[in-house]
Amino acid sequence: MSDLQYKYIGKPADRVDALEKVTGAAKYVGDYYLPDMLYARALRSELPHARIKHLDTRPALNVPGVIAVITSEDFIDHGRFGFPVKDHFALAFEKVRYVGQAIAAVAAETPEAALNGVKAIICELEPLPGVFDMDHALDPDAPQVGFEREDHKHPNFLDMSPVYKGDPDEVLKDCPVVLHEEYRTVHQEHSYLETEGALAIPTSDGGVTVYCNNQSPFITKGNLVAVLGLDPIKVRVIQPHVGGSFGGKDDLNYLTACQVAALALKAKRPVRMTFSREESMIASYKRDAMHMRITLGADKDGTLRACKAIHTLDSGAYSSQSPFTAWRASIHAMGAYRYDAVKVEVTSVYTNNGFSGAFRGFGNTEACFGIESAIDELAEKLGMDPIDFRLKNCLRVGDVTPHGQKLTESVGLVECLETVRKLSDWDRKRAEYARQTSQDTRCGIGVAVLFHGTSLGAEGVDCATNTIEILPDYSVACASGLTDYGQGPRTVYTLITAEELGISPERVRILLADTDTAIDSGPTVASRSTILAGNAMRVAAQTLARTLNFAAADMLKCEPQRVMRIGEAYVGPNEEPVSWEKVVDHARSMGLVLSAHGKWSAPEIHWDHHKGTGTPYFGYHFAAQVAEVQVDLRIGKTQVLNIWAAHDTGKVIFPQGALGQVYGGITQGLGYALMEEAIYADGYLQSVNFDTYLIPTSMDVPDMTARFVETNFSPGPYGAKNIAEPAMVPTAPAIVNAIYHATGKRIRVLPADLERVALGKSLHKRGSPVSCKVGLKVK
Repeated sequence: MSDLQYKYIGKPADRVDALEKVTGAAKYVGDYYLPDMLYARALRSELPHARIKHLDTRPALNVPGVIAVITSEDFIDHGRFGFPVKDHFALAFEKVRYVGQAIAAVAAETPEAALNGVKAIICELEPLPGVFDMDHALDPDAPQVGFEREDHKHPNFLDMSPVYKGDPDEVLKDCPVVLHEEYRTVHQEHSYLETEGALAIPTSDGGVTVYCNNQSPFITKGNLVAVLGLDPIKVRVIQPHVGGSFGGKDDLNYLTACQVAALALKAKRPVRMTFSREESMIASYKRDAMHMRITLGADKDGTLRACKAIHTLDSGAYSSQSPFTAWRASIHAMGAYRYDAVKVEVTSVYTNNGFSGAFRGFGNTEACFGIESAIDELAEKLGMDPIDFRLKNCLRVGDVTPHGQKLTESVGLVECLETVRKLSDWDRKRAEYARQTSQDTRCGIGVAVLFHGTSLGAEGVDCATNTIEILPDYSVACASGLTDYGQGPRTVYTLITAEELGISPERVRILLADTDTAIDSGPTVASRSTILAGNAMRVAAQTLARTLNFAAADMLKCEPQRVMRIGEAYVGPNEEPVSWEKVVDHARSMGLVLSAHGKWSAPEIHWDHHKGTGTPYFGYHFAAQVAEVQVDLRIGKTQVLNIWAAHDTGKVIFPQGALGQVYGGITQGLGYALMEEAIYADGYLQSVNFDTYLIPTSMDVPDMTARFVETNFSPGPYGAKNIAEPAMVPTAPAIVNAIYHATGKRIRVLPADLERVALGKSLHKRGSPVSCKVGLKVK
């Protein structure tokens, strides 16, 4: 179907939540105030690794205004939870494994009383030796962070994700050109506008309703059921408006929801906990740090032959999503290229550096920096232009990936590269900038590409179910288990519903996520909302449209297939057009049910985790970005002048939303490239607010040009693919490659800040152990 045949798909549209957000009408967790509501605060560890020697919460109950106190003893199995590894606790049990881990929680009449209650708790911690270097986490004498393992592997070993094809060591022996380098990425703070929070309200039947600004309400509900021992029917989780997430509002929000729910049940009053920025940064998980060792081999004509990528991922104190992050990193570690042989192994380890979890790009952001830097270095060794080298070796339709998957459709990488080459005036600028002689400032231009697996892939069951209903006022209410925390799927669902029903988008209302009104559709992660829930919404709307068509045909005295639509009106071959309202009324008079649900499941795929081969994803997003920079050689300051991006998104459903994702992703990638670094020194986070943790401002944002390559992706709704996560992934390597072009200095450790660029050294900064106290007494 062409764009001319769509009324709303691919056309400019208003974002459905824009007005309520800009006017302040949207309510976030921190906006909720209830009669008799209590305020919660957690006692958090000020040591990175310690045994809980003695914990006495009774003094807190003597503090005026304190109503309830909880510890791990107030939960089933001490509140143990986690997926895929059940290694975390709602409140620390027996020992703490990172600075900021919650040990006990207090509910009180005022925030001040809650803090005083926390300070009154007697907590004696016995310090334990810690692990702060991922490269030494598996040393035989390394302190034990994780649990003893039944398989007798090192307690600090979490997981290893492989990809194997042939024998790269043998192939490398025959390669006349070989590159071996190491690259490092660092921990990154999510830096969302709204910090974490949850409100729990006890119900009359002994249950609880929780408002929580997390990404996946059904996972929150599952955790609450498990650790509180409640009947699932007595637990309800509602997602209010969420002020950003980027993957960061999972585990810490699960913990917070469990804590406020337990306090509310104990106090028999509503309890709310919200975080200051400092508490959020200290307690929350980060993007993992990764150490990448990459070997590439090629023929003299520039044909890639072999890739070895042996990576270590710092999971921190707990598993969180690290096994999945490592798996996605392994799938993408070799880049979007053809090889004769590949060996990838990504090993996740426990340390006492906070803990790591989901973050935009989910392992691919880190892996892409490594492989795209290495590809650039190899192109230089071969004397080839970086874009020409990529075009010679990149994946195309008909190729078989190193995983063993044949690509049969929707591989737009060549077109993406050719688009950014033209938009950026690449060839002229590469030649012109190579002739620069200034000792003060120089310009450079660099490129990076990516491929990014669609949705969950072989990580688990991948399906979504949506519901739709016509309300008495003739509006249409839709509910989805996949949520909107700022990325814009409510608008996508609105446009799909309006397109299929032939009604104005103003009639459509997308309900906020609620476990009592929506159907569990898995986690809202992996940029899966448009494809999974978009397809499910389309199926539901089509089912409802068929019902209405029967009613219209009955009114128009014709067969259903002869009913046509002109705007919102239904038209038959002989009768006068009838309005939407009249058709809805007639359907009701016929006794027809004006609600439906739609389920869509991703194509079945399989991955052999032990053999490292199979079909990891049912489709891929491809993209290329070019960055142009100006570097002050005297002080090492890099100014990004322009970024050109071309993304193979499939059919774009909501153009402004897609552009917003690209611009936002580029900006976040710029921060990752040049300034953002969450440094842990002996387990202590060195930056706990935005006065010392730097993120891009409007003054740092370059001119950005984005184009979409709309290859048809048959599984997606109208041919659409994902965009939110991939938008960030190639930005950092494109910028760092541009810095090299300008300066001749290769930065192999992010971020490429003033010091690294000025000195031209890939410094691996550890910092000095400055305690990040949070004003809580720990004896």
